[in-house]
Amino acid sequence: MNTTATAMLPASDEVAVGSSLLGTLVLPASQVFAFERGLLGFPEATSFALVPARQAGLLWLQSLDFEALTFLLADPFPLVEGYALEFNTADFGPGAAGDPSHFLVLAILTLPRAPGQSATANLQGPLAFHLQRRLGRQVVLQDSPFSVRHPVQLPGSGCP
Repeated sequence: MNTTATAMLPASDEVAVGSSLLGTLVLPASQVFAFERGLLGFPEATSFALVPARQAGLLWLQSLDFEALTFLLADPFPLVEGYALEFNTADFGPGAAGDPSHFLVLAILTLPRAPGQSATANLQGPLAFHLQRRLGRQVVLQDSPFSVRHPVQLPGSGCP
């Protein structure tokens, strides 16, 4: 789907999203976000849908450009004590710097490969979403004490 067209869809419209992992989804257009610069390593993927996961506290980020490109996301603030970040809200356009409640920040998770291992969160490259403008950006933090593979305990998992 064209990024410009995605950003201009009325919130009441629905979008069919194909996913290799999640199957075919029909979602409100309000769940679709344009990432004009793509994501690190995936610059050509510019349209994504935020899809609630079955487990509370987790979301899927499904590419509309590539069915096989899906990320698991979580709010990093309750997962990591002391986590903080600053980013330039002007990147979201004129007047976007207003209300902080218009923004959502999520971290990309990597699930453990074996029992006993921890899931990890990319805390150096979180994703920032402007909820009203339906725009997303990957924020790259310089000089962060947090890593791209910070161990976390997933919500409701009971395990690291």
